[in-house]
Amino acid sequence: MLKGGRVAITLDELFQRIFWRSPELANEAREFCRMLLESEPQGLPTSSWKNWTMRRNISVGQFYNMAHGLIGAGMVEKRNRAYHISSGFMRELEQMLMLYSSFTGFESRLK
Repeated sequence: MLKGGRVAITLDELFQRIFWRSPELANEAREFCRMLLESEPQGLPTSSWKNWTMRRNISVGQFYNMAHGLIGAGMVEKRNRAYHISSGFMRELEQMLMLYSSFTGFESRLK
């Protein structure tokens, strides 16, 4: 779930909206996504959690909270035992925008 409120205008604010219950994970999540982008197309093996926690000095619980938050938001997915940036995230956002627009009658500025 994304926290409502101010519109995110920076990448940091976007991650803060996703990790509003654990603000310290927002920065970790942004860095994790950067690492995933660099690791494409093979992705980052799911077994790499131990290296990530040691290198970034976070607990295993924090790592899994971060990973589950990103997966739950739709930004990251697991495929073939690896984490990947989600290829469908943009389509999901576009579909939500169309549904919300249809439901409310509000027009999108993204036409």
